[in-house]
Amino acid sequence: MICLANLRPQKDHFNLIRAFKKVSVTHDLWTLHLVGKNFKDTYSREVKSLINELKLEEKVYIYGSRPDVNNILSQCKIGVLSSKSEGLPLALLEYGLANLAVISTNVGDCKKVISDDTLGLLIEPNNSDILAQAINKFIEDDSYRQVCAVQLNQHILTNFSQQKYIERVLDIYKEMMA
Repeated sequence: MICLANLRPQKDHFNLIRAFKKVSVTHDLWTLHLVGKNFKDTYSREVKSLINELKLEEKVYIYGSRPDVNNILSQCKIGVLSSKSEGLPLALLEYGLANLAVISTNVGDCKKVISDDTLGLLIEPNNSDILAQAINKFIEDDSYRQVCAVQLNQHILTNFSQQKYIERVLDIYKEMMA
């Protein structure tokens, strides 16, 4: 399982780590990989402290910024975003392009990417119990997880590709010129 998010308070790694602790009780073979810039500030230290406090040092890995994100994504099955606030998170698009099943908090424009439960699971923010339930659902239902991953990949290729954005910009220009 992976979370692509800089170590910043709005990304709410605490919620994800607490949820993962609950999940690891029954699914002890799963690991969590946190990839994103480590600012080596108070928040980053508190994230590491929580991992130690919950005795997850052997299950939760902090990578910092990495040039080989696609390689890491290819080794994961679930992508999680537990943010308190977002715009349109590129992480969700990266997860989808990597054929991961996705769980995200329903903040910002996340619903534009995960518009229904055939594409992934949207949950309320700040609730580690609900996040743990969503993670368990994907771990325990391999078929559903795979269907969501394939559907999300197609949704992103159809609606969020570079070509799609170029077409939208050209349409706007055509409307303005008419």
